[in-house]
Amino acid sequence: MALSNRAILFLEKSEREITAVSESVLRRIFDENNVPVFEPLIRFQVDYGGYIFYAGMAPVRFTLLHGAGGYPESNFTAEIEFEDNYDGNPRYYFVCTSTEYPMPFFLDEEGKFYENYQVKASCFEKNIEHLAIWEEMDARKYELIFRHRQLDVQKLTGSLSLELIPEASDEYTQWYRNEFVYVGQWNGFTTLTASTDCPDKGKFKDFV
Repeated sequence: MALSNRAILFLEKSEREITAVSESVLRRIFDENNVPVFEPLIRFQVDYGGYIFYAGMAPVRFTLLHGAGGYPESNFTAEIEFEDNYDGNPRYYFVCTSTEYPMPFFLDEEGKFYENYQVKASCFEKNIEHLAIWEEMDARKYELIFRHRQLDVQKLTGSLSLELIPEASDEYTQWYRNEFVYVGQWNGFTTLTASTDCPDKGKFKDFV
């Protein structure tokens, strides 16, 4: 999927380690590791491998290639780490980060993005859109009103006249906004942030 201007600007400002792993070399590394090749994984590594985002203060480097091999030029000894899912759906979890942050991040064979074995986005581009929204809220100094609350999100969006942000939303995560408020919904939990001059703050107590 095409990225929004917000996400493109976010990537332009993000740190990325330059790699010299071409698509043909990447496919050979999969072969050397006896790993099944799935096109969404190839596209992820080519398009986004080496980007470094942050979870709190912890850097999270996104890559399917692990170990000493592969940078700056591949010697085909890089490892690709993955787990079989014996429940059958998805078939595999591919480790897609290098980080000390205490939570695993995965892609499955379809390119869906997971945090701690829970699917967060239908593709990695959606995850970039999520990160770009958080960066936008931080730049505008929005206040976190509540996070991960179970509530009626449809009642909330109706009360605050919020509109869906389609480029950042899918069947797993939804984002809504108006001029003063952002609302994120994932896995049954809702997060709300607001600008300091938000005129609807009196309504928030009805949902906290």
